[in-house]
Amino acid sequence: MGARIMPASIPDSESLSSGPSVAGLDPSDWQRAERRVSDYLRAMGISDPQEIERLLDQVRQRAAIRAAAAPLEDPVEAAIEEAHSLLDQWLIAELGLEGDADRLCAARAAVLNGAVPGWSARWAGFASDSLAPAILAAHLPATPEPAPLNMEPNRIDLLFHRLGHRFLASICRVLCRSSLGGGSPGVRS
Repeated sequence: MGARIMPASIPDSESLSSGPSVAGLDPSDWQRAERRVSDYLRAMGISDPQEIERLLDQVRQRAAIRAAAAPLEDPVEAAIEEAHSLLDQWLIAELGLEGDADRLCAARAAVLNGAVPGWSARWAGFASDSLAPAILAAHLPATPEPAPLNMEPNRIDLLFHRLGHRFLASICRVLCRSSLGGGSPGVRS
């Protein structure tokens, strides 16, 4: 718990923003994505320009790695997904939440609703003090508690399946009568 998360090192941040494509990420794609990711970070409650710039650099690097692995269908969407993933990975490392999706959602809600002051500085790597106790204290329990239901299996009766059985049964009756009785199928003796 409380592991220090250091931002990914970026060799030359100026060349990433204005130079040729970086590891498969086209500069024009990044320019479009950068504006949207910056807006996304502000919507998360991050207002410090240095924090936004540091996080944008991390997102840019992650998007570049993703673009190098496979072409991006929508670079803006991919960059926002990377920002979201970056937040989740930070929360998992900060709180030691490996595999606990409910606590991860609660932690995300705690930081995004403003209940944990200074979380964005810690996320961006500007603060060294762990925020795990503050994030855990801001955790709101789910209301009401999850209540799994006992479900009894029901037979699925498909319309065409039922009609098919009735149709085949009618044909069988007609054919069986005509071959056994020798008379016409509609006449009873």
